[in-house]
Amino acid sequence: CIMYQFIVIPRKRNNKQNNEYMTPFLVGVGIIMPLCALYPYYGLRYFHIKNKMIKFLTGLAQLTSFFRCSEAMFGFLPPNVDDSLTNLIIYNAFPVEVKFNANGAIKSTWTTVSHNGANCVKYILILGIYSSIMLSYDYQPYSNNEGTNLLDINILTGFSRQQLINNASIGILFQVYLTTFGFGINFLTSLCGVQQLPLMLNPIFESSSPSDFWGRRWNLVVHGILKRGVYKPVRTKYSRLTASMAAFVASGLFHEWLLSIVFYPDSEEHIGSCSPPICYLPTYGRTTLFFIWNAILIGLEYAIGGAAIFQLFKKHLPLTLVSLLVASTILPTAHWFTNDYVRSGFFKDAQIGFPLIVRVLD
Repeated sequence: CIMYQFIVIPRKRNNKQNNEYMTPFLVGVGIIMPLCALYPYYGLRYFHIKNKMIKFLTGLAQLTSFFRCSEAMFGFLPPNVDDSLTNLIIYNAFPVEVKFNANGAIKSTWTTVSHNGANCVKYILILGIYSSIMLSYDYQPYSNNEGTNLLDINILTGFSRQQLINNASIGILFQVYLTTFGFGINFLTSLCGVQQLPLMLNPIFESSSPSDFWGRRWNLVVHGILKRGVYKPVRTKYSRLTASMAAFVASGLFHEWLLSIVFYPDSEEHIGSCSPPICYLPTYGRTTLFFIWNAILIGLEYAIGGAAIFQLFKKHLPLTLVSLLVASTILPTAHWFTNDYVRSGFFKDAQIGFPLIVRVLD
């Protein structure tokens, strides 16, 4: 209601004569965004939440609200969302992106419900099997000898066979987790009577380019809010490359913030000799560097992606092979993003509630 009354309506009127055009930014930057950024620290401690996956999801929900506020401030909400207060409430009520038309939220069908439910069950089983395999290797098939500090980064380490296998295996795990949660949330959302966009579209095995990977297949909810909340506002004044870099840097920074939420200790974890994985101090900066690396890849695609050799590859090679080649440009630096999650026991917290095959006797 606050967003609609003090951001959407003044933005529509855009009355510069009485400075009403400043109201959206004063309310958004001064009230809503700080609340979204600060609330998880107090909420998690108040409720004594220790599971790292629940902390992650809590932070992600607040970040979604943060960037949706940016969309509203700059006038880039999805079509028809700002037509009414009801539409805006529905849009902000779900962690996925609900579809709208001129009549409001598009209604779901039982076909959609059954599709999302069946895929959710299927991916729960896939996630259980794959997590069981990864758990037997402690979530990294090979030991990772790279230090934990930002200055310990060695770009050559990422091109070693062992690190590439580690990065590929954990990258697939991230994709399976996001796909499973995506179908689960979409199932619940469709039960509420509204349709939504998918969360993941098999990016590791079906992407035709880096921009296709990040822009049309990987975590489409985050892509959407970054595109409308960062890319489009920057694009109104600067080049496509600058806007893309801004979106990737914003993604890096909010993932750094997510690390601070996931590994934020409660009052009990400050006492005594608390040590990893219960208490874990992440390395800040690596995640942002990972996203800057991918921004550079997008820039290179803009510059040389139309060259004959790349078009020849896309035309004649199987899509799966092209997609693996695309993924191989991301893999050498993927551990900059994933190391903190692997070393902290994040996935051991995340696996609770999923079917697993574990060794009980040696």
